[in-house]
Amino acid sequence: MKIHNVRHEWPEKAGFILNRPHGPEEYIFLHYFNPVDLLCNNGIIRTNPHACIIVSPDKAQWFRSEQKLVHDWFHFTGDVESNMQKYNLTPDTVYYPYDSLEITGTVRKMESEFFTDMQYSGKLCELYIEQIFIMMARSEKDSINAANVKKQISDKVEQVRRKMFTSPAEDWPVSKMAKLAGLSESRFYTVYKSVYKITPNRDLIIARIEKAGTLLQTKDYSVNQVAEMLGYSSVYHFIRQFKSVTGVTPGSVRK
Repeated sequence: MKIHNVRHEWPEKAGFILNRPHGPEEYIFLHYFNPVDLLCNNGIIRTNPHACIIVSPDKAQWFRSEQKLVHDWFHFTGDVESNMQKYNLTPDTVYYPYDSLEITGTVRKMESEFFTDMQYSGKLCELYIEQIFIMMARSEKDSINAANVKKQISDKVEQVRRKMFTSPAEDWPVSKMAKLAGLSESRFYTVYKSVYKITPNRDLIIARIEKAGTLLQTKDYSVNQVAEMLGYSSVYHFIRQFKSVTGVTPGSVRK
């Protein structure tokens, strides 16, 4: 299998319509972040967020997004159908992979390899395609188990997040949070961002700044004292972060 074009997190304006009555010349993989009206084997349907589909060549392709669209996609050729059959996948069928962030991450790596044209890039892209096939196949075979596992994992991540919010002055590297949740660092990071739509580090910064704002308005603490209480070794770093989040300086809040 060979990639011919690829993009991750590709944006289109609200109301975007793609209409190819005679179909594309190549296979196309698409991962839609938001719901779309989509032509598939079952006719035109309204998808849920993070639907994936592999469109066949020379078969009518149509979709419409009422809202601003973000999607991953790549065009590819080769022995696609036999590779899909290995994982019981059907072209022009909608799938909902368990880990949509992993889909985007894989397409991003594929895009990087495609445009750098380094040694073995083509082979690595082919392996990425097969990885996506596996993730799509799991969405069908393990949908019930995946939902249960997802709930258990998200509960563990939520417990760690609560601890972080309770003690924002502590150091909270991802390695520490992942260990508390019993997950690998990459898995913890992926789940956290998927559930809360923000990275753990950014979430911690906002938690610290919100706590700082409360202390500055309700307690008679100096800016230096608040910075120290929230784990900042540099008051200047604290001031920069505070302003980046709130748009004002901590000194002006205290006044």
